[in-house]
Amino acid sequence: MTARIPLPDGWADRPFRVGDALDAGVGRSRLRSGDLDRPFWGVRIPAASQGAGPTVNGGAWVPVRRAELEAMARALLVRMPPGAFFSHATAALLLGLPVPTRLARLRPVHVGVPAPAAAMKARDIVGPSVRIEPDDLVDRGSLRLTGPARTWLDLAALLTLGELVAIGDHLLYWESPILTRDELADALEKYPSRRGLRLARTALPLLRTRSESPRESLLRVIIVLACLPEPECNYNVFDDEGRFLARGDLVYPEYKLLLEYQGDHHRTDRAQWRSDIRRVGRLEDRGWQVLQFTDDDLRDPTTLVARISRRLRAKGAQL
Repeated sequence: MTARIPLPDGWADRPFRVGDALDAGVGRSRLRSGDLDRPFWGVRIPAASQGAGPTVNGGAWVPVRRAELEAMARALLVRMPPGAFFSHATAALLLGLPVPTRLARLRPVHVGVPAPAAAMKARDIVGPSVRIEPDDLVDRGSLRLTGPARTWLDLAALLTLGELVAIGDHLLYWESPILTRDELADALEKYPSRRGLRLARTALPLLRTRSESPRESLLRVIIVLACLPEPECNYNVFDDEGRFLARGDLVYPEYKLLLEYQGDHHRTDRAQWRSDIRRVGRLEDRGWQVLQFTDDDLRDPTTLVARISRRLRAKGAQL
């Protein structure tokens, strides 16, 4: 077997442009070798650095590993024009935000370019020329991307109201807030002509600081938009003697009604399944009622709302 021609010093462990390789004397046949991957047109990268491919996270919200996306983004840096940055879903994934499955993909990569420079046009790359202030960009190692507030605002053009609220809740979560509500409001004022601005303005007052999962946020938004009373988020329930009973996703303390989103792990994890049954029993023994919901319920909000309404009326709520 003929040995492969070595690449120039320092090229065997980093991305490089095909044009630069040709200028350095690397032949086209060498650039077609199996030890080099082609993440983007005009770019080569050592195959060993590409990672093991996408994986699905059981919760189905972020099915790509951030390290894998970072490697792909670094490969694209060699082709990006000066001042370009990662944006929209790509920035959200790099920031670790809970992007919905349909957007949590390695491709296409979202790349923004400061106006008035021309947008970057290439296969598997999307993104316009946009107006952006330097302080709305952050650096993650060698990668420059939109910061959390601008990313949330950009996502308003791609998400539903519930999905945008879910990401906003994640950003504001009280135990480890990434930013404040005021910072999101400032972003709305700074870019008054952004696509999706109306949805972002609707989402902002719906954000809460105690939601612990995207599905909880989606459930709460459905309830609020239906003009039902808003439940408490992740509320601790105690019995009459002050003993802790449970922590509920969404709770109506006045009516002793607790709403729970049940992901698949509540079904597939035997210990979790048994714990859930004991927990519901403790609550029911003390006069509480528990309504449980799954993804199927979230896809049928009319029936979901009717079910909650009936239970609230039975508990004495005037709706």
